[in-house]
Amino acid sequence: MKISKTPSAPCWASLSTTDTAAAGLFYEALFGWRAEPVADSSAGGYGNFALDTGGPVVAGVGPVRMPQQPATWLPYFQSSGVEAMSARVGGNSGRVVSGPHGILDQGRLAICQDPAGAAFGLWEPLEHSGFQTVNVPGSFCWFELLTRDGPGSVDFYQSVLGWGTHRRGDGPYTEWTVADEPFGGMVDMSTGEFPPDVPSHWNLYVAVTDPDATAARCAESGGQVLVQPTTIDAGRFAMLADPQGAALSVIRFAD
Repeated sequence: MKISKTPSAPCWASLSTTDTAAAGLFYEALFGWRAEPVADSSAGGYGNFALDTGGPVVAGVGPVRMPQQPATWLPYFQSSGVEAMSARVGGNSGRVVSGPHGILDQGRLAICQDPAGAAFGLWEPLEHSGFQTVNVPGSFCWFELLTRDGPGSVDFYQSVLGWGTHRRGDGPYTEWTVADEPFGGMVDMSTGEFPPDVPSHWNLYVAVTDPDATAARCAESGGQVLVQPTTIDAGRFAMLADPQGAALSVIRFAD
């Protein structure tokens, strides 16, 4: 996966949660992350997760902003001009939910939805360039879209972010690429294999050395194991949810 400085590539992941203190304790137990609050009082309780105390920053965390908003992980994709890219979102049947607006001296963002309803963020970096590390254990390594409209989603993200696509063999899985570098994939949920009440959404993956042990720690720490550790062609993965309900996946890629 390309790190944050590549235009249109994943550059950040942020957790909106109903209990930031509890989330900090959970992810410390799960991945060894350390929660580091942003000192500026106007940050509204936002902070970062680091791999260790003073270590590289791997994600953000902050309180939910609206009543009844569920806890969720949101991916951000880098933009060199968030206003122009937001206009492309609207021009391709997507929706700009919030922004574009500046965040202190850190950058400019917009929160959007694609035409099928999956939420994502756009980030134009200033002082905050995004991930400080990816692909190592405890950091994000893969970004997967689960959608009710596969062909429409391909058209949307190609038009808005310029992504390429690649099919693995004859299977249904589509990989997303930036500059021919795979960074994520797409699962078409319209095949009927998913419950009809599951909406289109982004599923973020964290690299781990032992998905089975990570899933066990999740359950011991009050989270849920939504998909038990399973071996697939790409490696071994599990889907988890923290105690506040935010879901993400973990994976150890095959050698």
